[in-house]
Amino acid sequence: MLQPVSRQSDLTLEPDQTPPRPADVSTFAPLGVPAFRMIWIANLFANLGVWAQSVAAAWVVTSSAGGALLVALIQVAAALPLVLMSIVTGVVADNYDRRKVMLFGLTIELLGGAFITLIAFLGLLSPTLLLTSILCVSIGAAITTPAWQAAVNEQVPRNLVSSAVLLNSVNYNAARAIGPAIGGLLLAAVGPAWIFLLNVLCFCGLFAALWRWKRAVMPKSLPPERLWEGVKAALHFVQYSSVTRLVMLRAFIFGISASAIWALLPLLAHQHPSGSASLYGYMLGGLGIGAIAGSTLVNRARQRLGSSRLISIAAILLGGVMLILGGADRLWLLFPALVIGGGCWIAAVASYNSAVQVLVPDWVKARALALYQTALYAGLTLGSLLWGQLTEGLGVHLALLLAGALLLISALLLLPSRLPDLDASGLIEAPEAHTERPDFEFDPARGSVMVTIEYRIDAEHLRDFARAVRPLRRLRLRNGAKRWSLYRDIVDRDLWQEVFLVPNWLQHLRMLDRMTLGDRAIIERVTALHAGTEPPRARHGVSYRSSRHAQATLTPTQTQPPDEPAMAANPSAAPWPQRDTPAP
Repeated sequence: MLQPVSRQSDLTLEPDQTPPRPADVSTFAPLGVPAFRMIWIANLFANLGVWAQSVAAAWVVTSSAGGALLVALIQVAAALPLVLMSIVTGVVADNYDRRKVMLFGLTIELLGGAFITLIAFLGLLSPTLLLTSILCVSIGAAITTPAWQAAVNEQVPRNLVSSAVLLNSVNYNAARAIGPAIGGLLLAAVGPAWIFLLNVLCFCGLFAALWRWKRAVMPKSLPPERLWEGVKAALHFVQYSSVTRLVMLRAFIFGISASAIWALLPLLAHQHPSGSASLYGYMLGGLGIGAIAGSTLVNRARQRLGSSRLISIAAILLGGVMLILGGADRLWLLFPALVIGGGCWIAAVASYNSAVQVLVPDWVKARALALYQTALYAGLTLGSLLWGQLTEGLGVHLALLLAGALLLISALLLLPSRLPDLDASGLIEAPEAHTERPDFEFDPARGSVMVTIEYRIDAEHLRDFARAVRPLRRLRLRNGAKRWSLYRDIVDRDLWQEVFLVPNWLQHLRMLDRMTLGDRAIIERVTALHAGTEPPRARHGVSYRSSRHAQATLTPTQTQPPDEPAMAANPSAAPWPQRDTPAP
């Protein structure tokens, strides 16, 4: 049975040890952590197996005269579950033990792979059965991926997360370059059934590595969020998280343009005067070499340039590479360009991933990563379709030129946008003590909660107060409040009331659990302007709808009683007693 997700990693430092800053950490430092090293090596073999199997799958469909549509459907079957399911599986990964979620998803992948292998050895493999099996495997991958992405900070200390994300990106891109070559060699030597078996064995190694990975799991005091409740919380967070929105926007735009290099590279190799399957493999190898080489420079470049500028420069250089690919046929020019392109690709994608990993709090990390992945893959999918259609009418070279020009223009337009520095110190969890439960009978999962906090602000501090409450509003809404307002008393003009509504009592307690050091700093800046002799007074009111009497008298078709809008405008109108507590 799934257990609630741990709040902390089992990786701790001695009291007298001070962890180095992320900018001073070597790219390969995470490989010094035994748990990460074991999982990383197992994942490398699993990725190699996946890319080798992709060659075998395409060969099976092609050799059965399935046509171009069925070959394209292989990619659709592989990507569709990730796009459609990732936000839901992200909710699961944020609420339960991520290791067990990954093991569950890998079990589905292993069963799908074992089925493909069995029917291949029995000689019963058909395009339809193959696509069905790949869809099953992809469903398992959609369950595994958000938990996998979010579990990085449970495998390494916080200051190594950025380097660990970079190494995982290198792992994937290196396998993407080498795996098809291995698949092609094995396909000629032993046939597709043995490649399917190799993939299953590789995944067994990854399953064993995750099974051996042990760390402390601290139970949560609150029940897990329901799926729809978790989805709404993620969308609400993204709405008020400028970092997540900016990463999703830039990743989507980047994916539309940069997808051309992956979608059109096979056609570019085929149409080259010396074109062959070997040339395509060498081109993929050039991208892979560039990705591996570029990974050693990303941390240093990020330290000097910042994440936003690094992403923009990488996109500009990649746009230039695509212009070279579209305008030149000389191999001595194409291969260096592909090496540079591989380095630019890894710099951009790893920086996007690191920004979400490091700058998003743990309670919503898997969902934020899932939404980022959805945006990136949506851009890649739409871009592949766009450039594929343009290639039919304009040719490969002109399509690459247009894609490169579009990437250059979009990178220049987004150059002024800025991501914060990759500093996770403000995201260390600092939960508040739970508010005392009301002493009357009510349902904590129904009705809304109104929180009112009273501040006394002197006239000379009004301008500072106005500036300080802006991030406070975003904080409350980002962490779960559905409505926020600030009121000034018409008689006592120094009295201000911060009023926000939370969907229910459980969500209110979750908001207290979601507090970080950065959140507390925002609240303390507001509280420091309070002029009263006592701390700001916090009052909590629960809606009539949460009471046992309301549930007994209201039918399911009846709407919300009219007391809540009145409560939002007039806190003293709450029908239930309100409990006074010190402000957080």
